[in-house]
Amino acid sequence: MIKVLIERHVKKGREGYLIELLNKLRTELVSQPGYVSGELLQSVEDESAIFALSTWLSPLDWKSWEGSPKRLEIEPKIDSLLTEPPKLTIAAVL
Repeated sequence: MIKVLIERHVKKGREGYLIELLNKLRTELVSQPGYVSGELLQSVEDESAIFALSTWLSPLDWKSWEGSPKRLEIEPKIDSLLTEPPKLTIAAVL
């Protein structure tokens, strides 16, 4: 299994819209093969930092979702709300 952590820094005042879009993505994830679980987190030190943490059965399952039309349709809307490019970390579960 792997964990995928995406760190995004949102423009001030746009947090609610970002969370709405991320939740929309999460509803699509439920039917995605290899998806195990996911959650959204917000930094207590920097409220502009929103993290999406998901668990996948394999890297291939994540790659399939990463390139899916549903995700690619929403991702530009998310990117327009950010102050910098998202940071992606993929880690194996030990």
